[in-house]
Amino acid sequence: MILPKTGIYEGDVTLIEWLVDEGGEVSIGDPLFLMESEKIEMEVEADTDGWLHQQAEPGLEAPIGTRIGVIAETPQELAELSGA
Repeated sequence: MILPKTGIYEGDVTLIEWLVDEGGEVSIGDPLFLMESEKIEMEVEADTDGWLHQQAEPGLEAPIGTRIGVIAETPQELAELSGA
């Protein structure tokens, strides 16, 4: 999961808040996180079903396309990603 492009804006964006806890189960269309650019605040939705593994903390300012998390397909994959 990456910080998505917001229209024609090409600068850095900020991860404001995760809307799902680490390890939380998500379905397609569920809100995952809030991000903002210079001009817009945007809620980003899940594009697949699974379990959320967060790889970035709120407040991260990074370029569009930066990986901030993964949606694992199974609880076992989530455990592997989390190092459990």
